Amino acid sequence: MSSPVRSRSRRVFAALFAGRLLGLGVLVVLVVPFPVGAVATSGTVLIPEERVVEEDLFAAGSRVIVEGTIKGDLTVTTRRLIIRGVVEGDVNGLAWSVDISGQVGGTVRALAWTVDVSGSVGDDLMAFGRSVELDGNVGRDLLVAAVSARNSGTVGREIRGELLWSLYVDGAVERDIDVGVHRLTITDSAIVGQAVSYRRGVLAQNIRGWGARADISDSADVGLVAEVKPTPTDISVRALRLLFQLLRFVGLLFTGIVLIGVFPRLSQRAADRVWRRPGSTFLVGLLVFLLVPVAFVVTLFTVVLAPLALLALGLWLFGLFAGAVPPLVALGRRLVKSRFEMVGAFVVAAIGWRVLRLVPLVGFLLYFLIVIWGMGAWVMAVWEGSRFSRRKHKSSLPAGDAVGPRMELLGLDVPGS
Repeated sequence: MSSPVRSRSRRVFAALFAGRLLGLGVLVVLVVPFPVGAVATSGTVLIPEERVVEEDLFAAGSRVIVEGTIKGDLTVTTRRLIIRGVVEGDVNGLAWSVDISGQVGGTVRALAWTVDVSGSVGDDLMAFGRSVELDGNVGRDLLVAAVSARNSGTVGREIRGELLWSLYVDGAVERDIDVGVHRLTITDSAIVGQAVSYRRGVLAQNIRGWGARADISDSADVGLVAEVKPTPTDISVRALRLLFQLLRFVGLLFTGIVLIGVFPRLSQRAADRVWRRPGSTFLVGLLVFLLVPVAFVVTLFTVVLAPLALLALGLWLFGLFAGAVPPLVALGRRLVKSRFEMVGAFVVAAIGWRVLRLVPLVGFLLYFLIVIWGMGAWVMAVWEGSRFSRRKHKSSLPAGDAVGPRMELLGLDVPGS
């Protein structure tokens, strides 16, 4: 029989091996479709105007600027991607912002906060981010998943995608528009060759009261316009959905009670942090909510950091479920007149929170705010607890065990010896 130390070592080795294998798999998926080419890493990667890169280019830096010509594909990880020159192949980018004012012969695949195309894209433009602005030309389809998007240029075939908020069209679309959106605006200068169909988006289907509407100018050159209504759900599907919501609520109660019972001091610190410093706690939670997925995507491309990326994502997902515990404990103690322990206050507030979530829009916003607030409270409570433990450990050390070189080792006399 193997010892506990050996068993633990095997588990750690298996986890590291699985993480590295996953990271290697991601690299293979990214690299295999493209021929091996040049690699450039720097603070700023610049392809000057007179430079011609005869092969594929893989670039990483705070900025990647292309003013020359790349005859192959361009794959980048950067904060800002600027293309003023020519890329004859495809562009695959993970960036904060993408600005294309030059020419791309192939397809652009971009995961970025903002995507702005004022130049030309020969094939498809596939964009995922907060906003997408098209003032130039796309040879084939515009495929988008974003908060908002605008087409003031020309799309050779179709616009398809999911928009949490709006799509504004004052340019030309040769064929169809088929989007899930909250608000669709088509101005009098827009041209749509065939049909326009819109519906409530995938995310909006889970938000009560979030519908879809269209503002289409009578002067717009548009063919058939249709709103796609969601198919009425069967009674069995609604029953299963209600059962799932009930199980999720029971799971939240169980998770909260377990966390409070196993980590009472940590839960107390988190609840106190919520009430005493709400602004800073919410800001920390918002940063965690936004930055952890971005950090996961970036570090997953590295073999060494892939296990840490998976661990951080797992904790982040758990925080989406258990993040509501500290705010509900804090609110439960203040809302009820009688004195409750943490468990009682949490249960009372959780029931009221579940009822308020039935209110259209308000319930979703309240859920979002409470979870982010709680994520920040957990993070700050863990940080303050670790800092307090370090101070307590240092203060408990005898004077002779203080950190630093001992006087005897320096050949000096120790006072009192």
